[in-house]
Amino acid sequence: MRAGSILGALAAIVMVLAGTARAESFHFVALGDTAYTLPRDQPVYDALIQRINKAKPAFSIHVGDIWGALPCTEESHRYALGQFAKFDHPLVYTPGDNEWTDCRKPEMIEAYLRYLEKKATPKDLMFLSPAQTFDGEFASYGYGDPIGGLKMIRRLYFAKPQSLGQRTMPLVRQTDVTPTLETAENTRWEKGGVVFATVSVPGSANGFTLNDEARAREAVARNRANVDWIKAAFAEAKAKNAKAVVLALQAGLFVDGRGGDFTGKEIRGGSDGPFYWIVYAIRDEGAKFGKPVLLINGDFHDLIIDRPFMVSQGEEKPPRFANITRLQVYGAPELKAVQVNVDTETPWVFSFQPLYN
Repeated sequence: MRAGSILGALAAIVMVLAGTARAESFHFVALGDTAYTLPRDQPVYDALIQRINKAKPAFSIHVGDIWGALPCTEESHRYALGQFAKFDHPLVYTPGDNEWTDCRKPEMIEAYLRYLEKKATPKDLMFLSPAQTFDGEFASYGYGDPIGGLKMIRRLYFAKPQSLGQRTMPLVRQTDVTPTLETAENTRWEKGGVVFATVSVPGSANGFTLNDEARAREAVARNRANVDWIKAAFAEAKAKNAKAVVLALQAGLFVDGRGGDFTGKEIRGGSDGPFYWIVYAIRDEGAKFGKPVLLINGDFHDLIIDRPFMVSQGEEKPPRFANITRLQVYGAPELKAVQVNVDTETPWVFSFQPLYN
């Protein structure tokens, strides 16, 4: 064989080996809505973390609601950070509604917990009663400071461009790319030819309300940042010729019911609702990407694996948006997780298995 032919053959072998190295198979874990009732749930949550550690995932993704009814104080967040420190691998977190949009004042939570335990005093009942009236609801009676709560989350969890957990990994925050924004909780990373991104979309109407101008402005600004971040994740995937994209957020975006020609399932809140533009962005960017897309969410406390974006075009045409799969994770009182296996050598890329004791 001539020297040129030998060199050509060697180059081909190197290219094959390099391609094989890039086509990495791995697994990660998704979970959310954990430890709602303390101290009852604490040992169950600890056992789940131990089970996850035993599975040795590349990383875990927690899609928010890190407690059920705790005051949104720094002390509560330090507790949650302590739980995240028990993961012996990188842990990526995206905030849920319980951590900021739904935060009640500590005295409201204490009175409500006594009410649930049937130990409420007459003073407790008097304190809770305005929350059940129109005027109380309209005035956000008993709520804390949601915007301040979100700022605290950004300060405590996202001060550095890296994950949580005992072993960390680097993350790209949206604020690293666009310093004028505040959404440090929007992060991105890559693994084995797959682009991952978290998006700051909590349940409870995506933080939007019509009776609080400051909160409405915050929700509008964050929604714009979220749409930009979704588009940036797919642009990164296209630039890197990624095999797949994974997006993780807290809110359940769909409810039971037919969505018509826009999406297969009905969008939560409808076409004028707070989640519409997030769904639209994922749908269109995912369709242009064309390869497998996995959307991970929590919020509804029930395991679902489906394709809610998919729209039938009749028997003779393939369905639209069929490349987008949704994984909705377990939630309290079922403190379980889902192991997601990733194999980019397969056309479907993702497979799933429950993970619990």
